[in-house]
Amino acid sequence: MTKMTSRERIFAAVTMSALPDQLPVVPLLMTRGIREGGVRVDEVLLNGEAQAHAKKKALDKFGGDVILAGTDLFTPVECVPGCELDYLPYAQPSLVTHPTPNKAAFYRFKERYEREGFQPSKRVLAIQDEIRTYVKMGLKDTHAIPTPVGGPITTAQLMTGSSDFLQNLSDDPDYCDEVTELALDVVKNVCRMMFEAGADVCNILDPFTSSDILPPDVYRKHGLPYQKRLFAYIKEIGGIGFTHTCTFTQPIWRDIAGNGCFNFNGDMYPGMDKAKQAIGGQISLMGTLSPYSTLMHGSTDDVRNEVKKIAAEVGYNGGAIVMPGCDLDWNIPEENLHAMIQQCADIKYPMDVPSLGDLSNVYLAGHPKHPGKRGSSAQSDQKVVAIESGQQEALTGKDEVNQKLVEAIMEYDGDKAIEWTKTGLERGMTAQEIVFDGLSMGMKIVGDMYERNERFVTDMLKAAKTMDKAMPIVTPLLEASGGDGAETGTVIVGLVRGNTQDIGKNLVCLMLKANGFNVIDLGKNVKPEQFIEAAERENAVAIGMSVMTNSSSVYVEKTKQLLEDQGKGGKYLLMFGGAAANVGLGRQIGIEYGIDANAAVSLVRDHLAKRVAA
Repeated sequence: MTKMTSRERIFAAVTMSALPDQLPVVPLLMTRGIREGGVRVDEVLLNGEAQAHAKKKALDKFGGDVILAGTDLFTPVECVPGCELDYLPYAQPSLVTHPTPNKAAFYRFKERYEREGFQPSKRVLAIQDEIRTYVKMGLKDTHAIPTPVGGPITTAQLMTGSSDFLQNLSDDPDYCDEVTELALDVVKNVCRMMFEAGADVCNILDPFTSSDILPPDVYRKHGLPYQKRLFAYIKEIGGIGFTHTCTFTQPIWRDIAGNGCFNFNGDMYPGMDKAKQAIGGQISLMGTLSPYSTLMHGSTDDVRNEVKKIAAEVGYNGGAIVMPGCDLDWNIPEENLHAMIQQCADIKYPMDVPSLGDLSNVYLAGHPKHPGKRGSSAQSDQKVVAIESGQQEALTGKDEVNQKLVEAIMEYDGDKAIEWTKTGLERGMTAQEIVFDGLSMGMKIVGDMYERNERFVTDMLKAAKTMDKAMPIVTPLLEASGGDGAETGTVIVGLVRGNTQDIGKNLVCLMLKANGFNVIDLGKNVKPEQFIEAAERENAVAIGMSVMTNSSSVYVEKTKQLLEDQGKGGKYLLMFGGAAANVGLGRQIGIEYGIDANAAVSLVRDHLAKRVAA
């Protein structure tokens, strides 16, 4: 086959109009690309030409079939007055202030927007300059130029805050649609400016539509229609649109394939191979070399073998592009980046799959045997297993009360929760028994089902609201008893500096509160000093840190070091979790790792039990 340019190769794969000459690769050299140019990210985010020259050095060093303009999904929300981002030296920006956190703020912005129209941010203008610089360099002749843009519903929740937006989807969905409608117009204008500057593709990053967060029916009603309108607009102005959605997406694959985009990229749990079988004949796929377990922590052989597995399972007849699941971390070893890109170049079309070797012990991201597979801390709890499997026998007395309270939480039945809370008290149960053996057990089970992709974030919120309806009955009794020997305490929780995705952190807060802990949520972009100051001020027992990128783990380590420098090294339980956290890193730093929200509760309880025993 005649050798193609990188540009020809990408578009052959994307349009599925022909086989590419070799397996295309998009290494996502965004913030990592800037680093390779020898400058700090925060120094060039408003200087498009400087960004372009930095990333050109990364392209020359590593290769790849595209050169990416921009770094993240915040460009639309940054065009909303009141939005505040922290530009970080070693990572993507972090959202500090939601521009329309309440209805009054939103309607002020809407009135201004209708009066003055779209006003681009300085960074949108800088990315235009970056794209124009690539065109001047001649890179558009040889490579595709895509740029990431936040999707409509993702931008809407960034405007309001994710928890408030999720709550309003339940309580006031018309308001959410009004916010998303305005967000859609902002996103359209950002895309228009990117194409006017010379971009080939806008990759619409819409992680909030993941089935981890929105139930499929909610997505189809409040997310999909706006995506369809956006991609119709992109097509109308002569552009190309891709869709990026993170983590668990299987229930909405066919919806994504029909939303008007040319390519779907993301984590594709429970497996890119399964996505290929379901929609690979309709739409091209891009992904999913695991960015953490494989690129960050694997060997070059691990990387090469996972690329080969993607080729064999997804790319055997074209329509596939290899890409990490998200922006390349600052600390991913260079040799692993080279291995990914070189292995793609080594795999030619027409593909000789047997020549790739024995891949029977290699697994794609999402497979139960993949080292990065998400698990659940409750999967070995026999009581949880019995309840979830329906194997529990009919019970009487206190056990019957707890069973009915669990059912109430799982069914989101507030009236039932109130009824059986009162029944429990009438049967002589303590408030502690009702909360911890009944209501909290229900929350634990819903949390476990969420971790196994059987419930959604919105279900966790509904379960918490159900529990809240029963708590006024038992709270006075809990306060009067002084805890009745069951020590709880205050836990400080926050998303460390350089991170924005706070859904997991919010679920940890929910579960801790459901188990009787006083939770101080410091929100996003929290500095080590702020964790310690809050812990001292609130006389906390534990500090919980959420970490979504490997480069941000330095702030976890710094928190521990600051405490040791202050002579307070053993004063608090330090724990962390999130996409970039794992037990090995926890051992290395010297803090506890929690795989999920239920695990966070167990860690704090175990810590308190040890303290009492001492």
